[in-house]
This record gives sequence, structure tokens and C-alpha cells, in this order.
Amino acid sequence: MLVSARVFRYCLIIAIVAMLVSIISKRSVPFGGSILKSSTVKSIRSFSYTSSSSNGGEGGDYSSWSSHGSSKSYSTSSSSSSFTNPNAQSTSSPPVTTSTASLNYDSALTTFSNYSVAVAYQPKDRKPSSNMFKKSNRSPALDSPSGEDNLFVSSQVSDGSIAVGVADGVGGWSEAGYDSSAISRELCSNMRKGFESAGNASTTPKSVLDNAFKEVLQSEAVEIGGTTACLGVFTPDLKLRVANLGDSWCGLFREYRLVKETNFQTHNFNTPYQLAKIPQHILRKAAMEGRRYIIDEPKLADEYSWDLQKGDIVMFATDGVTDNVVPKDIEIFLKDHLEDKKDAKLNDVAKKFVSEVVKVSKDGNFPSAFAQELSRLTGQKYLGGKEDDITVVLVKVV
Repeated sequence: MLVSARVFRYCLIIAIVAMLVSIISKRSVPFGGSILKSSTVKSIRSFSYTSSSSNGGEGGDYSSWSSHGSSKSYSTSSSSSSFTNPNAQSTSSPPVTTSTASLNYDSALTTFSNYSVAVAYQPKDRKPSSNMFKKSNRSPALDSPSGEDNLFVSSQVSDGSIAVGVADGVGGWSEAGYDSSAISRELCSNMRKGFESAGNASTTPKSVLDNAFKEVLQSEAVEIGGTTACLGVFTPDLKLRVANLGDSWCGLFREYRLVKETNFQTHNFNTPYQLAKIPQHILRKAAMEGRRYIIDEPKLADEYSWDLQKGDIVMFATDGVTDNVVPKDIEIFLKDHLEDKKDAKLNDVAKKFVSEVVKVSKDGNFPSAFAQELSRLTGQKYLGGKEDDITVVLVKVV
């Protein structure tokens, strides 16, 4: 009996020690300065773990958020991916570029009377499918150098105004086997053409968006899809009007500080407002199954009007940027690469910025904005960048 009591005490002590070791091993590292990323460029800081929206604080295990899926949803139903395209084709990403291959702008760097405009983008890695029964031929529409994102930069119209913008094809349609790049590409093309043919300082970006989307609905180039859009009209008297629908973004930086920005429009987490073109037979099938697709209209876009000053920098970006880095990171980057650097080329800065965002999007330990929001919603700690197509248009007031 005495021996049994001793054995019991020893087992109890061992169990308590094991519990303590387990608790200690699960203590998390906060998102603060103790784990700042080392710079990849001498004397210039890369993006660091300084997110102002961090909820890092207390301990707990961290998980990768990737198990929740990263493509944006096109339906309010969790079963939205049940409809697939029988002719689905797999793709891999085009090379990194700032070329004019997307045809919706003329040059990676364009200088107008009052503005300099630079563009840069990189599609995410898309691994070919291992399904041997899928068709191997590629549709030309899937070869966009910016992936499912797109952008446009108009020519300067007669009164000195210009229009620029970005659009992000909703990736959920790609998972269903359709080309998610077609609608963003055609929308940007139509916005550019529409502004160049009839735009001026009094033209509102919402009207540009509305007219362009009407053309998309009639276009045979777009079979199906959804897209966000964020665009602006810059006038010769240094005024900027912006229209934003969805979770793409525009921010105004003055002396490298964010002073104005657009708000994200979402129905649910990772489900942005989106302009959508969906054939009637698919809508009927969804209705029979109790599902509903998201079909928003240009009139729902938020509108903004900002006064500009010489030296201001305006960034238009798809959520491949804002799902990974926060405004404070962007402020630091712009200051590091532009302040007191008279020889700095805006297109080089834009390309470097995209490159840095790509790096953190692939970093499994980076506290991305997306992972932080997922942590807040689920109560579980998540880390990791969010790989996505990344597209940026930078405009500097000169």
C-alpha cells in the first residue's frame, strides 16, 4: 500500500512538470521590435513587424492561416465552389514585369503636366494542375502578366486631366474553373478608353466605372467573373476624385505620412463588394440550390474628393498589398526610398515596393494584416503572409 502511494505521488509530480513544460513551450513571441526583420538592402529598412493593427499580446500557439483558403469569395454561401467549369484549365504565373503587356497603359513611368505615374505588378505563383484529364491548351486570356489583377493609366486629355486605377478579379471564379483575369482586364481597358474619349476635369470616377462596366456586360471577351475596382481622376488644379468598390485601396501620402485613404467595402471576411457578370443559367442553378452570388453595382462605390499639394504621393493598390502590409510600413518604405533622393525614379521605387511585398507575402512568420484579422475573428493566433497578385500605381504630384 505504501509503495502504491509513493508511485502515485511520483506520477503526479511528473504530470505537473510535463504540464509546466508544455505551457512554457507554447508562449508566443509578440509582434513587436524584438523580432524585427533584418534589412535585405544595406542601410534601407525592409518591411518590419510593426503592424499597428497587431493583436499579438498574450501567448498561444500560432497557426498558418492558409488552411482557411486565400481566394476571395464570389458567393455568400459556403458551398459556392460547388459549380465548376468542365473546361477548366490550369495556369502558372507569368514572369515579373513592368512591361506594357496588359495594354492598359503606355509605359512603366509616364510624366504628365502635373503628375508622374509609375506602375508595377507581380502575379502570384500558380502551380500547374496534376490532373492529367484537364485540357492542356491555354487560353490567351489567362496570360495576363498581372495575374487576376489589372490596372490602367489614361493619356492626358485636352484639359490636362488624367485617370488611373486598379482592379482585382475575384479568385473564387478561378477555383471554379473560369478565367478571373478577363473581367478586370476588360474593365480597366474600358475605363481607360472611356476617359480618353470623353473625360475631363468634371468627369467623376464613378461615371467612368459605370460606363466601363456596362460595356463589360455586353462584351464577349468576358464569360463570367467578378472584380473590385479603385480609380481616380487627377485634374490640372491638383484635385483628386476617387471611386472605390471592394477591397482595393487608395492612399494619399504627404511628407511620407498617410493623410487620406479609402475604406474597404466587404460583405463578410474575405468577401468584398464586387462587380459581377454571371450568366442567367448559372444564377438559376444557384437559386434552385439555395445559393446566392454577389452582384454589386457601380453606384455602390464610395466616392472621395481630396486636395493635393506638390510632392504628394498617391498609391492605388490591390489587396495583395493591403492584406500583407499596413500604412505604417508603406510610410517607412516611401521615406527610405524617396526622401532626399533626387535621382530616385518613381518606377524603380514602385517595382522595389512590389518586390518587398512579395517577399513578406511568402514569409510564414510575417504578421500580415490578413492573418491578424483572421486571428481577431477566430480567437486563434495566425501568422503568415498572404500570397496574391500584387499591383500598384504610384502617382507623384510634380
